[in-house]
Amino acid sequence: MHEGVTLTSPADVNRVAGYEHVALAGGFAFVAGQVARDVDGNWVGGEDAGAQAAQIYRNIDRILAHIGARREEVVRISTLLVNREDAPAVTRERLAFFGDHRPPHTGMIVAGLGSAHVKVEVEITVYVGTPATA
Repeated sequence: MHEGVTLTSPADVNRVAGYEHVALAGGFAFVAGQVARDVDGNWVGGEDAGAQAAQIYRNIDRILAHIGARREEVVRISTLLVNREDAPAVTRERLAFFGDHRPPHTGMIVAGLGSAHVKVEVEITVYVGTPATA
């Protein structure tokens, strides 16, 4: 690990072999793309991308709590979809989650994601404040 970088994952989000969910560096938290798995690793939402997005935002909420951040401190969102037709349902979940907070958002349609189960993946960047100096 590089000095000034902290890698972490909350206990109530499914652990992933090979990486941590969050990298804290330079006053920002970079959150790995989240998919619709519950804490036990079960897929949530079936073929319904809106239901998958709802689980993704539950995971993001847990990650924000883990790093002591609020939704209003999210400064960037990227959403990857495998089906353009799912965009309205996924957008509804994003807007419901963030309320009046509207950080920059990039939406991408891709040929596929890490598993055939995954219809949507969301990653965020969060401003967590000025890093402490030694």
